[in-house]
Amino acid sequence: MVLNIRPLVSAPLAGCCTVLSVFGVIILVAFGSFYSRRVEALTGSTKDTDYPDAVAKTCYAAAVVYAGFVAFCGLQLAVHNRYPRGVQL
Repeated sequence: MVLNIRPLVSAPLAGCCTVLSVFGVIILVAFGSFYSRRVEALTGSTKDTDYPDAVAKTCYAAAVVYAGFVAFCGLQLAVHNRYPRGVQL
């Protein structure tokens, strides 16, 4: 059975979304790791959060959302690569 999948977003938009989402995942995982380890630069001030573990969990949850965007946009790139330009679906 062949699936007839049409792209939902353009190829440049899917590529941009993929790249930005990969960077977002990396940065959010890094911040989550720093907060869970209670790095003094992020948690040492009186104006910083009193609950660094909650902040770390929130960063990890946001990284999962960004990973979903990586998967979706990466699949959109695959669909665009599957069908050359000008092919009517």
